[in-house]
Amino acid sequence: MLGRLLISLLAGCAVAPGSEKASVMVVAVTGIDAYSETLEGIREQIPGVQVLDARDEPRIREAIRANPPALAIAVGSEAAAVLDRVAAGPLPVVRTVLLQSDLERSVERPFSSSITVEMDPLALLTELRRLFPDKTRIGVITGPAQSEVYLKTLEQAARQLGLTLRILNCPEAREVVKVFLEFHSVDFVWCLPSPQLYNSATLKPLLVASITGRLPIIGFSRQFVEAGALFGGAADFHEVGRQTAALAVHLLRHETVPAKVEAHKFRFAYNQRVARLLGVKAVATYLAPSGIEVIR
Repeated sequence: MLGRLLISLLAGCAVAPGSEKASVMVVAVTGIDAYSETLEGIREQIPGVQVLDARDEPRIREAIRANPPALAIAVGSEAAAVLDRVAAGPLPVVRTVLLQSDLERSVERPFSSSITVEMDPLALLTELRRLFPDKTRIGVITGPAQSEVYLKTLEQAARQLGLTLRILNCPEAREVVKVFLEFHSVDFVWCLPSPQLYNSATLKPLLVASITGRLPIIGFSRQFVEAGALFGGAADFHEVGRQTAALAVHLLRHETVPAKVEAHKFRFAYNQRVARLLGVKAVATYLAPSGIEVIR
């Protein structure tokens, strides 16, 4: 129904003389799982969107000049930065799959909304508490651009659940393993999402340190858990795509939308193989019906 509504809205949008019918443009870095899932959710509601790779800025600039879209969607921080540079202020924009720190660097626009995808700390810590009720000490690695608001929310959630936190900041990627090894007398280390810290060069030695030190990692994506973290969670990116499409509908109807919306659905994964290696075990009676994906 949402898709049909949007098609009817687009049919009524004004277009420049001699141009093709106005459309919705999506800009994203291709080949990233989270972005691909988000795009699936968008396409489910908005068939036929035009998708351009955020790494091809000249093509995006020319596409906007030649046939201005009715609305643009930026999936991810790189895409949002590109649209900030090339898209005129009046163009309605929905930015999605962003962290709070990304918003702080974004250009303010009069017709826009953003969706942040940080894990709800209370949601993840609640699942962790139910899976491992005897584990109460959590280490946390923060990155150089971590939001203070998010950290306060994390601390409040931990207090609510009777958990003890030790938070250490990591200033740069090459320090990740060193900071990880500074944690003593904790049951888990939660690596908060930070593009500045985690990449293919840093994840492998970090996961090796986790296994050899028998200190489980809580990750920020299914891929992180599959690679060797014990447990983790992330936004349901397909659902984020649906949220994005809904905001697009409201903007195209010239309705007021919130400046920021948070992802409202999350998915969790548990690596059973890593659990055996580390000698930890989740409560089976909770794990089975919980909906948590078990990676074997």
